Amino acid sequence: MFSLLLTLSVFMTSFNDQMIAQSKKSPPTQITNPDKTIVLTKLDDKVWAHTSYNDWNGTTYDHNGLIVATSKGIVLIDTAWGNDQKTEELLKMIKKHFKKKVVLALITHAHDDSISGIRALLNQGIDVRSTLLTAKLAKEYGYPSPSPTLDVKPVIKVGNTVIEAFYPGEGHSSDNITVWLPQYNLLFGGCFIKSLDAKDLGNLSDANVEQWDESVKKVIEKYPDVKTVVPGHGNWGDESLLFHTIDLIKQHTHNKS
Repeated sequence: MFSLLLTLSVFMTSFNDQMIAQSKKSPPTQITNPDKTIVLTKLDDKVWAHTSYNDWNGTTYDHNGLIVATSKGIVLIDTAWGNDQKTEELLKMIKKHFKKKVVLALITHAHDDSISGIRALLNQGIDVRSTLLTAKLAKEYGYPSPSPTLDVKPVIKVGNTVIEAFYPGEGHSSDNITVWLPQYNLLFGGCFIKSLDAKDLGNLSDANVEQWDESVKKVIEKYPDVKTVVPGHGNWGDESLLFHTIDLIKQHTHNKS
């Protein structure tokens, strides 16, 4: 009996040691900075969301971007929201966790939640790209202009990863684009697409609500195989976010009439 108990005790100790070792080796699925103003969340083996928190009109809001790990380095979709220091902190977090540098960044529109950290990127010699319209608006809003190459070259291959920028037409802003990752069936909708938690269309200061629904329909037609949709604000989900955005547009139009 004593022998059996001893054997069982040794087995349980060994099993617990293995479990502890495995838990230590398991990579994290979420990483935060000390003050929790930046959160990195794993979406796929090579794709993470970066979410930054910023105060706007007295309320704290979130904003999502993407981190795409390729064989040639990291591709960043949108900067952190707030200031250059916050984007510098995001870059440090990326380098520490992924052990790679950011080699390319895409800006999805010229509002501050997407572009406010552009100087931090340029100061580190990172290639920052956008459409011609976003580059023009960035300058008008007081930011350095990204390289306006996405109209001519919307499909980019970085190492083993394909990234496609798509301008569907006006919506949240006149320059909003989406970013498609075909290997992951993942669409970054940015502020052009609303989360399922959204009850309205949000900031409409530069919006074209009349054209917005047709622009969303173009995205639905172009990417029928989408599995994951990441909005600019709020929780990500599946293609239902695209249809929810159309419903919000219809609701807004109905309430105005």
